This record gives sequence, structure tokens and C-alpha cells, in this order.
Amino acid sequence: MRSTPLLACDALAAINWAAPKATGLSIEEMARRVDAGLRRECWFVTGRSLPELFSSAFTFSDPQQGSAVGEIVCTAATAPDTITVIWRNFGTVNLGPGFDLAPYLVTTTLKTSASDGGLIVRQEDAFEAPDKVELLKYNLFKARRPAVPDIGAVACPLPRAA
Repeated sequence: MRSTPLLACDALAAINWAAPKATGLSIEEMARRVDAGLRRECWFVTGRSLPELFSSAFTFSDPQQGSAVGEIVCTAATAPDTITVIWRNFGTVNLGPGFDLAPYLVTTTLKTSASDGGLIVRQEDAFEAPDKVELLKYNLFKARRPAVPDIGAVACPLPRAA
């Protein structure tokens, strides 16, 4: 599922953070809800998250949302307090005059806290974005760009649930 950019200036302002929290979920159930929510809203790109899954102590900031696209490859509970999401990012970024991003994979690690009802308390992203030369070539030679493969063709590197 592809996401669409949020037109409002502050995606977080539209979220009802006072909504009841979904505390006490197993890490596997939390991973299923995260996966379903990301496939519906892809908050890594849009900012439209599911407040019931996040601790009130959680913080998020992304002033350069642009019109990037986030597509979920897979989601798994990878430790008793960890949900790992592999997703593909590409699209246009609103830095300077704006430029296109070649597709690349992002690994997002969501940490939960038992003392906070099992809610998500932290997010950490890791990725290898194209270097400056690749980015320049991608933007200058648009006619030579390879087609973006269907997200279903991207292999999930995470362990499968038992």
C-alpha cells in the first residue's frame, strides 16, 4: 500500500493523543497492530500514527515529509521489547528546490516498555541512502531510471513467526 502525503502543516496536530492506550498487548500482537497501521497510514512518511500504540513519552519529528512514499516490506517482533519494520522509501523530498529519492530500504526499530504498558517509547531508523553522485545521476537522467519493482517482490530479511 502506498501512502499519500499529508496536506496539513502539522500531521501530529491532527492526532488524538488522548485516545485510550492499548496497553498489555503481547509483543506479537503489538507487531501485528503496527504492521496493519503502517500498511494503512505509513506514519513513517505521513506522520499519521496510531496514538493507542504509543507512550505519552514518545516523541517524533520530521519537518521534511515532502511527498515521499513508504511501502511496508515486513514487520516482526524480534525481541521481547522490540518490533522491527523493513520498509521502502522513495519519492520527492522538500529540501531546497526538491529532489527525487531513488528507492532504498529502511530498517525501523520500535522499542516498547513493559513499565509503560508495552507501548512504543522509541523509534530508531537505519538505512543506506544513495550517495550524492547516485542521487545526482538519478535526478539528471530520469529517462534512464529503472522501474521500481513491486513491493511484493522485495524479500523480507526478518525471521518468520513460529
